Amino acid sequence: MGLNEVLDAVERAEQLLDDGETGPPQDSLSWQRADDDADIQLGKACAMLGTCRQLRHGTNNYVSIVELSFNAIERSFQFYLVEMTAAVSADYLSHEDVFADIAARNVFADANIASRIDAFRSEHRSRFYYDIDRPGRDVAMVLHELAAEIHQYPVEFADAHSRCSCDHPE
Repeated sequence: MGLNEVLDAVERAEQLLDDGETGPPQDSLSWQRADDDADIQLGKACAMLGTCRQLRHGTNNYVSIVELSFNAIERSFQFYLVEMTAAVSADYLSHEDVFADIAARNVFADANIASRIDAFRSEHRSRFYYDIDRPGRDVAMVLHELAAEIHQYPVEFADAHSRCSCDHPE
């Protein structure tokens, strides 16, 4: 691929984004209402967890599983905050803001879950992302399982099972 092909690809992406013509939505997200901030966060978390489930079977792409798991945890937390409080997604300008708000609200009682996850997220995520450390299978599987458990907690608390595509995958 040469420079002309890169320029063509950039122009195609810019044109689609400028026109707002992004194509049909992902099937698992088609139920979302564009004006429902909580549903958007829930749908993103479900989609990331679904991708992790697919990656666990037939691949050893542990970096992707780890990254998607961390993202799914954050989106699940954000879903809870938007669904159950007066917050909006725009209130959270950094990863830390989401984790701090979950911790401040004692969503997981006094178990310090959000603080504990944020501590190892902030230490290890960038190390995995920038290839300083390489996540192995065990950590990838454990983080995916953690993300799935974290996700189900606010879904259950918010009684949002009917809106969670993890409960009824396609």
